[in-house]
Amino acid sequence: KRRLSHRGSSISSSQGGAAAGGWAVDVRTTSVGIKQDITQQEIDESRVFRVVQGILKEKLSKRGVRVVTGLGKYFRERDQKSDGALSKAVFKQALTVFHLEVPEKDFEALWLILDDNCNDKVDYGEFTRAIIGEMNEYRKAFVRKAYMKLDFNKTGSVPMVDIRKCYCAKKHSQVLSGVATEEEIKSSFLETLEDACINSSEVSYCEFEDYYEGLSIGIMDDEDFVNILRNAWGI
Repeated sequence: KRRLSHRGSSISSSQGGAAAGGWAVDVRTTSVGIKQDITQQEIDESRVFRVVQGILKEKLSKRGVRVVTGLGKYFRERDQKSDGALSKAVFKQALTVFHLEVPEKDFEALWLILDDNCNDKVDYGEFTRAIIGEMNEYRKAFVRKAYMKLDFNKTGSVPMVDIRKCYCAKKHSQVLSGVATEEEIKSSFLETLEDACINSSEVSYCEFEDYYEGLSIGIMDDEDFVNILRNAWGI
């Protein structure tokens, strides 16, 4: 602070470009230093996220849809203020409920990053992305496209009866291989989606996205994921 004050007084008392030039150099040097600090901070934060996601990866591989949709519903039910923020205690309890325990030191490192305001509140969407990761934008674009086709009136929710009417399981891999019938796949999908919804008679976009966020975890190839959406919703 003293250094900045000194530079400021030099500018105000000097004529011509010398002092201004000195200030410009100082700003550039300081900016580079800040940029380096931020870059290192981002590297450190990314490392924490990778550690936590690595711990949970195996647990999520076989039940990604149930966990992601379940977490979403769990958090929304506890969001009494509807501001998207929940306390540390709620998040720790959620990890226990869904059998996603992580070592205490890793949880604390994660919390230090997310609770940047130090008010014991974190956005639950941000928390979920931190522990699980998220779909890339290419995949998200197709999820949005599918939902927009269903929500053609742009009301922000889709009646479950319309979901039932529009969902097509004809090209589902298990149907094509003879492992399951179209009706079995459709019933399984609807049951999972209904369980994820606060109101089982309608589906919000975030609930719809949660389903596909969970499904995305087990699908490595983008085109395989997109084809699932295309086949199911005719997009």
